[in-house]
Amino acid sequence: MTNRNLEAYCGLYCGSCPVYLKQFDNRLVQAVREHFRCTDADLDCHGCRADTISLSCRDCDRRDCAKAKGLDSCSACPEMPCERMRDYRLPHMSEAVPNLEAMRARGSDAWLEEQAAHWACPSCGKTASWYERVCLQCGVALASGHQMPEGL
Repeated sequence: MTNRNLEAYCGLYCGSCPVYLKQFDNRLVQAVREHFRCTDADLDCHGCRADTISLSCRDCDRRDCAKAKGLDSCSACPEMPCERMRDYRLPHMSEAVPNLEAMRARGSDAWLEEQAAHWACPSCGKTASWYERVCLQCGVALASGHQMPEGL
């Protein structure tokens, strides 16, 4: 069974967000904590669809738009990709539109399973964050990580 809380309305996979992964490995969130100048409690997050959402996602215009339109996700919006989806301030956002297209084509459950496999270390199976280039558990190089943006 898949965890729908890990499916962000915008098409990101929350399961690889460093803030979400903080609950499993606090080393991942240090840069985010410093960037937002916040406490650990501000970064508590159980995924986009959960009741507990981090400071970094509480004011998400993509999530707010989909919910206001009564959509299950932006993948169900006839206007996708809209201007909101083209705002790529962070490298991991470049995945949003291709992920939404995959959700449309294969459905959310299949997409969530694919994402869980994509972000898992091929050696030890630990879930990697969007910005890990090397598995923090076993040291194996990861093909899926993004370059950490400057200033974060």
